[in-house]
Order: sequence, then C-alpha cells, then structure tokens
Amino acid sequence: MVKRKTITTAGIATAVLSALLISGCAQKEEAVPAEKASSPKTTEISFDEKLAGGKLGSESLAYVGGGSSNKIWVIDAKYHKMLTAIDIEGPKNERTQQMYPNLHDTHAVTFTKDFKTMFTVDWFEYEDTSYAIALDPVTFKELWRVPVGKGGHHSALSPDDKYLYVANQYGGTVSVVDVHSHKKIADIPTGEGTDYISPSMYWDGNAIDSPYLFISIDKEDKVAVLDWKNNKIVKDILVGGSLHGVNITPDGKSVWVAVGGKKEAAIIDVATLEITKRISFEGGPIHISLSPDGKFAYVTTGGNKIFKLDTKTYEKLWESTGTTIPAHTGISPDGKELWTLNHGMDKRYPYKLGGEAVSGVQIWDTETGELITEIPAEGVPHEIQFVPYTALIDEVPLSSEEVHSQGTHSVAEAGELLYKDSCASCHGDKLEGKAGPSLTAIGAQKSKKEILDRIQNGKGMMPGGLVDETDAKILATWLSEKK
Repeated sequence: MVKRKTITTAGIATAVLSALLISGCAQKEEAVPAEKASSPKTTEISFDEKLAGGKLGSESLAYVGGGSSNKIWVIDAKYHKMLTAIDIEGPKNERTQQMYPNLHDTHAVTFTKDFKTMFTVDWFEYEDTSYAIALDPVTFKELWRVPVGKGGHHSALSPDDKYLYVANQYGGTVSVVDVHSHKKIADIPTGEGTDYISPSMYWDGNAIDSPYLFISIDKEDKVAVLDWKNNKIVKDILVGGSLHGVNITPDGKSVWVAVGGKKEAAIIDVATLEITKRISFEGGPIHISLSPDGKFAYVTTGGNKIFKLDTKTYEKLWESTGTTIPAHTGISPDGKELWTLNHGMDKRYPYKLGGEAVSGVQIWDTETGELITEIPAEGVPHEIQFVPYTALIDEVPLSSEEVHSQGTHSVAEAGELLYKDSCASCHGDKLEGKAGPSLTAIGAQKSKKEILDRIQNGKGMMPGGLVDETDAKILATWLSEKK
C-alpha cells in the first residue's frame, strides 16, 4: 500500500471546530426540513479503460523474458493483456543443479533500434555454451543463433547496433557477437558472476549517448565499464556489496546501481567513472529504472518495496508494496506506468503453473504509486522492452477476409497456392529460379512493400498485373518471409 501523510494537529483542531459549528447550526435549524441527500458523483470510465484494469496504458507491446517458462511473453501495454508467448525450444523447469539462471531459463530481451530484430539468450546443456538467439518480433521466427559462454544471462547492444553483448554468469566473461556476420568475435574477461548489462536504448529507438556500457559483476562486488568502440574493459568500480540492476540515465550522464549487499543505490558519474552518491534503503535494492525525462528513478528492494525518487534531490517521493520480489522493472514509453516483474504472486493464486508459484507483472501509476492491475503468468519474468505499435504495424496490411479469399486458412497456405499458379513457371517450383531470378531469400533483400510493388508493376522482363490486388498482397507477404 502507498504510505499516506498523517493529519496534522492543526488539521485535527480544524476538524473539531467544524464539528461544533455544524452541531450549533443543526440545533438552530431543527424545524427546517433536511434537504434530500445527494448521491456522490462517480466518474464513469470507458469500456476500453475497464478492459485495461481501469486505466489505459501506452500504445505499445511489452516483450518480457519469461524466465523458467522458457518463453518470451508478449503483452499489449495499452490494454494490459497477455497476447501470446514465444516458445524458446520448450520448457524444462527441473533444476538438476542449483544454478541461476538454470537451463532453459529465458532472461534477456534486447531489440535493435529499429525494433526489427529481437535477441534473447538460452542455455541448453550444463557442460555446453549457451546461445544468443535472434528472432523476428512479428513472425516469431528464429533468424539465427550463435554459441556464446556458459550460463548466458542478460544482454545488450552497442549504441550503433553493431555488437550484441551477452553476460555469461558462469563463464566470467562478456561475449561479443557481430550482429551482421552472426559470429562471436570475442570473450571479454569480466569476473565471477557477470550478470546485467546496462541497455543502450529504452523506448524510442534512439541510442543513449554514452561511450560505455556498464556490467554488474555480482560475486566480485563491482561494476565493469566496457568501452564499446574498442570492446575493452577500461575500469572496475568497486561498490562494496553484491549487485544486480545497472541502468544509465536517458541523457547518458549518470549510472544508477542496485547494490543489494549494502542496501544502497550507488550513483556513478559517467564522465569521471566515480561514485558520487549513495542512497540507503531498509531492504537491498534489486533493480532500478529511469523515467523518459530522467527526472525520476524507481527502485525495487527486499521486503517487496518499490520507491520513487527525485534524481536531483534524491528525495523518496512515495513507496509502495508489491508482491513477492518485484525484481526487474520497466517504465512505459509515456512515463506514466511502472511495470514490476514479480517473482511469485502466490498470495492470490494458491496453485502452481509449470511446477512453480504463479508469477507475473504488476503495473503501477508512476504519479501516485497506486496499483493499476496485474497480469499473472507461468514463469519468473526478467527483462522487458516496450515496442511502439507503429514499429509493428504491417506495411502491407491484409484483412482476415483477404487472407481467406482463396478458401485457405493462412497466408502461408494462400501464398503457396498463388505462387504455384502464377509464379512457379518463371521462378521455379522451389523458388530456385528459372527464367526469373531465385526468390529463396527475397525477404532478406527487399521489404514487403518493395516486393508488392514489383508484383503489381513488374520490371524488366517481368510484367505487372499478373494477379489482382488482394492476391498481390498475399504473395508479397508470403515472399517477404523467405529469408
């Protein structure tokens, strides 16, 4: 619950005086019939607001690492509804060793700045390396995967999206993956318990202006500073206790570190790489998120506490109590909501899912600290990334009626049928090419809109207008997935 201000002595005195005055007036006017009591006015909320738990959120999708469910959850952030979950090669929740993260335990969710590619990390065999996995966030198809280090945990991209960095919890390294060539190019020694890497982008597709990424090294009580242009560790900053969340402010000038082992949040100046402030808490901080304007920090701590702080004065503006371990956090792109990713919500849900207590997301009003709603789910959630609707809206939209126009039930089925009838004679039965070029990887070479234009208008030896508009859209959508 949100802590509320107590009534002052002056307030009590005023209340007593008001009661006396009201009492006196009532005695004088006994003979006057009492006015009919008016009903309190209630604010009517819209149907959409009711669906969202009383308050609409930002027009975006939230992608959440679902932990031991081994899935990435996809949540509509406007209506606060779980839409689907992307399976990362099947759940395997039994812990044959006491390791964290365990096998088949999805933590990382990292997006390129154009929101076209999503990355996660998963570990499949204890004696083997884990894998960085690239996915299409629209089709949910795997694009490629690369072996990294043991116990791959969290990840981040360089501000220019050239390199993906993976924190290897049991390898003591950060793996560097070249995003263009899909190859690991280095393992940078960092220390035991390499854990979390500060993101290079939060909401809007713009990179945070910083020469460094910051990495929490939990078992060595330090933050490792990575120069991403040279892929070198330039400094280890000792924080004096075990740590987890490390996030840089949107302006790139400060780093907030959740030092659970000292029950402090430490603030590092990016220009000097020195600790400039320590803020004490009753429970050990777990994670920290910053508002889009950089004015506020939100800190989760032991005791299930959530705090809002002013980033200039460090004043604690409100505190609330979440459900069991409100660990990782995220701020909505409009700054109006704090999402806590909770490790257990079994007070209301006494049953288990996947052999574990029900976990999920709780959503808080950043202005008041009041709980808006919660979304229970299987698994223990970790990283979160908000993706605006606009980044995911189809550039060649197909209605359900159009998809079913061929008497088929999917784009894949309709596309294959149309291709055989209209395209295979020139491009081959298996897209291998004949009189026309191969189309096996056309989706990697051209956008869906460019493919549609070629189908409709033709070019060179290829005539346009071979199919009608609906069929052209189906074909363009089907071919755009050939990568």
